[in-house]
Amino acid sequence: MKFGDYIKKEREKHSWTQPEAAAKADIEQSYLSKLETGKSYPSEDMYARLVGAYSIDTAHMCSVVSSAELDKLREISLVRGAILSREKTETSYLRSWLSAGLAMLMVGTGLVAYEYSQGYETEVSYRYVSPGIVRDGEQMDIFSYLERREKYRKIEFNKLLKKNSSAMISGVEPGESYLDRVDYDVLLYKDNIGPSFAKKVSGGRRQYTLDDAVGKSHLLRNDFVLALGIALIMGAFGSAFISRRWH
Repeated sequence: MKFGDYIKKEREKHSWTQPEAAAKADIEQSYLSKLETGKSYPSEDMYARLVGAYSIDTAHMCSVVSSAELDKLREISLVRGAILSREKTETSYLRSWLSAGLAMLMVGTGLVAYEYSQGYETEVSYRYVSPGIVRDGEQMDIFSYLERREKYRKIEFNKLLKKNSSAMISGVEPGESYLDRVDYDVLLYKDNIGPSFAKKVSGGRRQYTLDDAVGKSHLLRNDFVLALGIALIMGAFGSAFISRRWH
C-alpha cells in the first residue's frame, strides 16, 4: 500500500472530508491532497500533525505500507524507529527459524547416519531332522540305513534286510515298501540341544538328529528412529523455506 492511500483510508475512517481533515491537522487542503495522491511526502513536522489529528499508529502504518514507500519516509524519526524495530523483530524471527532448522538438520542427519551405520545381526537356528515315526518295539535307528539323497528312491524292505542281515527290524512286513514310512519332520531351535533326541508322538516316537545350523541375517535398524530422522531433515528444509519467505 502507498502512504497516500493509507492517509486517505485513515481520513475516511473518521468520515472527514479533505477540508475537515486539513483543518484538524492544521495543514493546507492542497497539501493534504498532494499527500493522498502521492505527489508529496510529509516532513517530520507535518507527519507529527497527521499523527495527532488521525491518531496514527506508526508501527501499524509501517506494517501495511510498502517498503519502497517507507524508504521515502525514513527521515521521519518516528517512522525510522518503527522500521528499525520491525527489522529487529524480523531478524530475530529469521534467526530463530534458521537456528531451529540447523538443529533439526544436525539431529536428523545424525539419526539417519546412525541407523544406516548399523550392521547385520545373524540369528542362528539349529535344524533337527526326523525321517519317520519309529513304532513301539522297533529300534530307534530303524531309519539310519537310509541316506538323505536316496529318500525318494523306492527300496524294498526285503532287499534292505538282506543287505543288513544283522539289523533286526520289527513292525515291517517283507514286501512292504519301506520308504512308504518315510515322513520327514524338521524342528528348529535357537539353542543347540545336543546331537540327537527322541520325542514321543502319535503312533510311536521320533528320533531327531542335528542336521545343520541355519543362519539368518537381518539389518539392525529401527524404522521409527529412521523415520524421525528423515522428518527432522524435512523440517529443517521447511524452516529454511519459511525463513526465506518471511524475509
